[in-house]
Amino acid sequence: MTIKTPTTLVLGAGASTHCGYPLGIQLINDVVRMHQQNLLKVPYGFAVGEVDSLVTRLSRSAHYSIDAFLEGATEHTDLGKYLIAASLNKCESLDRLFPPHDSGWYQYLFNALLGSDESPFSENKLTIVTFNYDRSVEAYLLTALMNRFSMTETDAARELQRIPNHHVHGLLGDYPSIPYERVVSSEELFTISKGINIIHEIHDRDPLYCNDEFRRAAEAIDSSTKLVFLGFGFHYDNVRRLAIDWSNWDGTNIYSTFYAMRPREYDRLIERLAGLGYCLHRRRRGKALDPEALASTCPNRQHSDS
Repeated sequence: MTIKTPTTLVLGAGASTHCGYPLGIQLINDVVRMHQQNLLKVPYGFAVGEVDSLVTRLSRSAHYSIDAFLEGATEHTDLGKYLIAASLNKCESLDRLFPPHDSGWYQYLFNALLGSDESPFSENKLTIVTFNYDRSVEAYLLTALMNRFSMTETDAARELQRIPNHHVHGLLGDYPSIPYERVVSSEELFTISKGINIIHEIHDRDPLYCNDEFRRAAEAIDSSTKLVFLGFGFHYDNVRRLAIDWSNWDGTNIYSTFYAMRPREYDRLIERLAGLGYCLHRRRRGKALDPEALASTCPNRQHSDS
């Protein structure tokens, strides 16, 4: 098939829930549950009491995400990122990405990208921009390439590089140099956790972009004629940092998926984005965007806090 139209996928946390990854409040629940079951190993340099105190504060803070909690407890950023990594890393299992489990929209994407057997991804005009730390998309595509075309990991990795994937908030280790599997050592897990950046750690370096990955993401979006948000919660700062000029999107296609969002909540979302020019864009197109109609545009109907 191949994707011939310049397209950018923007992924939020809801895009990988079918792989077992938790959303905001679910991530908090998972961390607290792991702590209660003594499954959280204390990394070197931290005391048991420090972990106990942080998890207790987190569970009783009434926040919807660990990121939001850490914005008001920046002194615990390193340990908080370790807790995030501990929860997400235990979801890393190649078996979980393939049957009999649900491959979700990953299977659709893989087959949509396929071209010639010699170079399956070579003719595509797709860029992925992800706000997620997990590496499930890369792991699925690379593993599927290896098994569909009897490729070595090296050859499949080279083919995968044809599809740019920008992790604007960092990721749980470079892939495939760091395997997609559960890490046992707390020291190794702590090292991996340093590769992620929660929202309050991302400082605006210049008037437009706060890091190189956001700049590359913005360049990909600007050169696209189709923009698709999957499982994306439209956090104001995340959208602002993409620096999208919505007024330049006349005559193009923009899609988004939503899950369990009522029309009134959708209207409030649009109001929050008004300062970024989105409402101007919607009026210029002269169409009211219907959340229910948008939800049917993608196999994965999710909404997240990203």
